[in-house]
Amino acid sequence: MKRSWTVLCLATLSVALVSFQPHSENVDELLRQWRKGVWLLPDGTFTVYTDTHYFVLMAAGDSATPNIYCGASQLRYHMKGMARKQVLRVRQLPGQPIIFVKENVFRGEKAETPMDIDASLFTPGVCNVKSGIIYDSVTEATDTFILLSTCNGDREKIFSNGVSVYLPAGGGEAYAYRIEQFK
Repeated sequence: MKRSWTVLCLATLSVALVSFQPHSENVDELLRQWRKGVWLLPDGTFTVYTDTHYFVLMAAGDSATPNIYCGASQLRYHMKGMARKQVLRVRQLPGQPIIFVKENVFRGEKAETPMDIDASLFTPGVCNVKSGIIYDSVTEATDTFILLSTCNGDREKIFSNGVSVYLPAGGGEAYAYRIEQFK
């Protein structure tokens, strides 16, 4: 009787745990849905995620000591993670010259060259970079959050409720809040 009870409890727990895992083919849709919108960090940095791009704008300091970052990237969601390729970066740190990097991704006047990704480069727990594309991999996914492995051992936990927390490998955490959600 005791063994039957234990087996029944373990079977129930297994079914419950499996039911909280999103289907692997839906992870990219959940990631896209939970990501899309305007995000704000407490330092005033804005990040905007769409279906195919993301943009970052951060400005601090003053005209004598500017700390400015602006970036635009192509973006692809995949059931194994998120691939991103920066196509524009403007960066100025206090006392440093402006860094300006731009990659032309247009073919013709109004068409953007799509970003081709290699899905084999998504590896749970690892961030891979190849040909300028960063592959942030899904390490864990539940019905309330998706944990991505990003570069340098950092991780990011994106919650379904519009909160995300960046977890640097060296410790600490930085929260971001979605202040506008796109449909």
